[in-house]
Amino acid sequence: MAITVVPAAEAGWPAVEAVFQSEAGARNCWCQFHVLANSEQRTTTRESRRELLREQVETLDPPRGLIALDGGEPVGWCGVEPRVRLHHVLATKLVVANSPEPLDDPLVWSIYCILVPPRRRRQGVGATLLSAGVAHAIAHGATALEGYPIDTALRGGKLPPGFSTGTVSMFQEEGFAPVAALPSARTLVHRRV
Repeated sequence: MAITVVPAAEAGWPAVEAVFQSEAGARNCWCQFHVLANSEQRTTTRESRRELLREQVETLDPPRGLIALDGGEPVGWCGVEPRVRLHHVLATKLVVANSPEPLDDPLVWSIYCILVPPRRRRQGVGATLLSAGVAHAIAHGATALEGYPIDTALRGGKLPPGFSTGTVSMFQEEGFAPVAALPSARTLVHRRV
């Protein structure tokens, strides 16, 4: 069956929750790592991060995140939204020192999380989510997009534990260009619309 991608608010909270419950790291983060400032993260718990995501999915406009569905079964999440909402991203050295876009530009969107349950990986779900994330951002007025994937070539072809950002090669296939990388191989990629 063909994979479809819809806004998380349209898919509904049970679909979002099913994706996050499928992976250990995601059950802890609930896609708050890039959103909350470090000081805010220290005051949250796993349950409070879960509730934050539920509230964000249900109330933010433009909507936060996309869900991939395969015949109605939730098989992936893409964290995509205006970068100005991502307090941790806006404080990282990688972005502050290297982003070609002004940090306060609300038309710059970030694709910062591509989460696919382990049993559905290597089946094209991540690439489908990334493509849909780009289209979603453009449809909501984005003039530029950023991502923060891993460059597997800098890691001997291996992905780190808890990996959920996509790979540089995935982003390059969608027209993103690498801008800068950290020693950890986390890489800032950029694309103008």
